[in-house]
Amino acid sequence: MDKKTIKELLTKDTVIGSRKITATEFRKFFKKTLGDNYEKNPIAWSFIKMPLNHKGKTLKEIIEECNNPVGIKSLEEVLAEDRFKVISTPDKSFIISFDKMMSEAGYDFGDAIVGNKDLMAIVYGKTGTKARPRPACFHIYDNGAVCLKLYLHKVDDRRQYVENASAHIKEIFTNDTGKCNACNFRDGKCKYNCTKTYTIGGRLFHKCYFELTNLVAENIPDYIDLLSEFYPMKKIIRLK
Repeated sequence: MDKKTIKELLTKDTVIGSRKITATEFRKFFKKTLGDNYEKNPIAWSFIKMPLNHKGKTLKEIIEECNNPVGIKSLEEVLAEDRFKVISTPDKSFIISFDKMMSEAGYDFGDAIVGNKDLMAIVYGKTGTKARPRPACFHIYDNGAVCLKLYLHKVDDRRQYVENASAHIKEIFTNDTGKCNACNFRDGKCKYNCTKTYTIGGRLFHKCYFELTNLVAENIPDYIDLLSEFYPMKKIIRLK
């Protein structure tokens, strides 16, 4: 099958991310379905620039959004889309609850879930800032698995906090998840992640990343408290 034949197979039922599709193919499709002025449609134009942010949607869904824009969706509304049916109900509830507390703390997901060929990501940044410091990010894989990545640096500066934290917080720093296996070791430090070299309880740890795969909703306030030790956040009043 030649390339010309493959391009002609692009239809409204084509699922974004199911195969590599060029910008030229998308442009031809939108010109055919939306008309010559398709580039003036902000949704179509945004889609052409970042198609994998819509990974899992069909082109039919994109056309419907172009013709009937609904405005900015909440994260809960986005996760209700068909493409996220693969995520379990408990994990969706965790993500939504975490998002609400992050919003209270002054951080948001930028009103967009970003994607690449391997996963979708919900990236949090500080609301109202250009730099948008990034404390946390959800990764959503094609099989529905979800993990929460925490971007924590200079752990030794918060050693007392970590050593006195609850067990489920302390284990983030002491378990083997994200352990550096000397993949980039030089002079006892990881070449690319030296800020994740730290000492807890007298033991030296080397981590390439911090990741949670067992998402427990009742621990969300503690995760937010943890992030607030590393990033400036609005104080959240807990109701007893």
